[in-house]
Amino acid sequence: MIVPQVDTAKIFCTIFILLFFGNVARAQKSITSRILDFDKNDVVEDVSVRIQNTDKGTYSNQDGFFTLDGVADHDVLVLSKIGYTTQQVRAGDLKSDVYLFQEVSALKEVLLRSFSSSQLKRVVPDQIYLSQNDIEKLPFVLGEKDVIKLIQYTPGVQQASEGQSGILVRGGNASMNLTLLDNIYLHNTAHLGGLFSAVNSDFVNSLEFSKAGFDAAYGGRLSSVTDLKTLKQPDTTHFQGSIGLLSAKLTGNIKLNKKNSLLLSGRRSYLEIFKPFFNDENSILGKKKNYFLYDFLAKHDSELSEKSTLQTTLYLTSDDFKDLTKGRNRRLSWGNLLLGTTFKYWVGDGLSSQTTMSLSNYKISFSDNDFPYNYNAHSSFNVFGVKHHFLWDKENYVLKIGAEYNKNEVLPKKVAANIQGSPFEILNQETYNYDEASVFGDVEFAVRGKLEAKMGLRLTSYITKENALVGKEEFFSFEPRVSFKYSLLNNQALKVSYHRLAQFVHQASVGAFSLPADFFVVSTEAVKPQFVNQFSLGHSYEKNSLQLNGALYFKRVSNYTEFENGSLNNLLSNNLYDDILTGHFNSYGFEASLNKKINKLTAQASVTLSKTIAKFDKINQGNYFSATFDRPVNISAIAHYALSDRIELGALFIFTSGQNYTRPQDIRIVNERPIINFEAKNASRFPNYHRLDLSCTYSFKPKGRWNSKLNLTLYNAYNNKNLFQTSFSTEGNVDDSYIEIKENRDYLFPFLPTVNWLFSF
Repeated sequence: MIVPQVDTAKIFCTIFILLFFGNVARAQKSITSRILDFDKNDVVEDVSVRIQNTDKGTYSNQDGFFTLDGVADHDVLVLSKIGYTTQQVRAGDLKSDVYLFQEVSALKEVLLRSFSSSQLKRVVPDQIYLSQNDIEKLPFVLGEKDVIKLIQYTPGVQQASEGQSGILVRGGNASMNLTLLDNIYLHNTAHLGGLFSAVNSDFVNSLEFSKAGFDAAYGGRLSSVTDLKTLKQPDTTHFQGSIGLLSAKLTGNIKLNKKNSLLLSGRRSYLEIFKPFFNDENSILGKKKNYFLYDFLAKHDSELSEKSTLQTTLYLTSDDFKDLTKGRNRRLSWGNLLLGTTFKYWVGDGLSSQTTMSLSNYKISFSDNDFPYNYNAHSSFNVFGVKHHFLWDKENYVLKIGAEYNKNEVLPKKVAANIQGSPFEILNQETYNYDEASVFGDVEFAVRGKLEAKMGLRLTSYITKENALVGKEEFFSFEPRVSFKYSLLNNQALKVSYHRLAQFVHQASVGAFSLPADFFVVSTEAVKPQFVNQFSLGHSYEKNSLQLNGALYFKRVSNYTEFENGSLNNLLSNNLYDDILTGHFNSYGFEASLNKKINKLTAQASVTLSKTIAKFDKINQGNYFSATFDRPVNISAIAHYALSDRIELGALFIFTSGQNYTRPQDIRIVNERPIINFEAKNASRFPNYHRLDLSCTYSFKPKGRWNSKLNLTLYNAYNNKNLFQTSFSTEGNVDDSYIEIKENRDYLFPFLPTVNWLFSF
């Protein structure tokens, strides 16, 4: 028998090689990480992530995350993006967060990073993305930096009537704007007078605002979408806050452990302390008036694994206002309650998913005795929502598909009233319930050469539940959205967009009550859902430290509603739908904005010239008339000057046309029932609103991690009397056949100096 000779060395080598490469193969894995800007602690999107000496790689998505499959620990990842230093990191050393450093180079001019982000990169026109760093550059308003105010300084956007909540976008009313806070619906976005927004900017990480070419994931509103995200998990615990003459606030972003953090933020005003210093009873700070606000946010962030996160947000706002001047007994209180949780999962290879469950409650109660009536009323708007989407963020395209369900509960009004002590019988409205179910999808991609496109479609089913006033109704909406961007040169782009949107609720206002006393009614067969068709054409130009953007737009809103007999009659009506008239309005305009940095001076200016006209068969003999929110001229300007390393100067100027309104003329007694007689629709206009704010901020020398500033703001520097609310008093009694109505005007804040101490540690 021949025994074969065994080469022990070869066998050993073979086994070693097999074991080695087997271990290498087994060591290959999927990795996920987030890329952040070291200076701003903000996410960096579109970062190229490549495995060195290979063609394998990906890009970070809009949340800064990237995922790579089949990576070994010894592989070297190369992270690069223009404006940042290229970084190399071994896959085995990769952390959950990777920081990039901004590339510093000697330039004659510093590239401007202004209040509105670059429009060149975005396919959708009239869309603004703002980071925490942008918010820091805001001017001070009464010692605070207000992120919602930032939107009001952009073209095509205005504050609602003084004292009312929300913003007006391209002729639409406040109900036509969708606001989301951590993916949760926020119904009321302002505290009293719009002076403070309901969102404390200290806890805001980013804001995305759109007024054209909406993402298909958004629906239910016609004019705009504001998507607010709160602060993300910090590397270390951080606190910031301020103490001022009018309010105080404190925000803490607390790192509990490696995978969990807690964000807490609170704010409270104490305007009542300063009432003795103001003798003018027409001012909101006058005697026999009292007002306070507070808001509170709590959010828990948890990294469940390398690929999944869970965040839960609770948010509360509350306002309380009393006015006992001029024989009034006017009281208001209102507030939001938001609760929601969002689960994110990164599957890999650019695929991620997101699921949100949320609850949003809004309540308002108000009472008054301006007319022969004494009344009190309540209204509420509640939404329970579930939303899920998948996102494929690839090098050549971005695709999003998903579904959404909202269960809505609306109580338009519950009113009790009397006339000189005698009860006034009112059939109160039942709660309206309706369901919305939607599927949506959109894709952004390069068409060819310099042409890029974003296309989307949203399909929605709307069903009401039957009650005494509303039958079981069902509507279906088909909502396409499309946008194109053509890059003319490296620094110019031409954009065009079209979208069709549906809204299933209609807003009613107690117009003589110039406060957020608005309520909503649902769509029926007689009062169909509102639809908008909007076209927008824009041009963007950027060079060095200059940004110039312009846009033309036209929008038509069909099934737009107004109230035939006046808002207070409507408040006391037995059936809201008896007074509703349906028509349409057209809005068109030109918008332009300019941003420029010259050495230590940064300036922004915007102008909007627009017209909004409405038409109803039963109003103004069927002819067009100026809509309620037609404000032809809107101008804003902001300037910031760094006088030194310690001292910053700021200025803000606003001018906007007054809002139209319908003035009651007298009260006629018909069959022992008082009927208010109004002038022609929107025949009157409030005075133009304008004011100048000046500020100076001094930064103290840092002490370790402790930083502080002292800010002086001169609000309404030249003391212009801007209209806050219009009320009406009567001369006569209900025994007369005719009662004269007298108009009274109250004004917003006068010249008001404030001092705020801001700190962080």
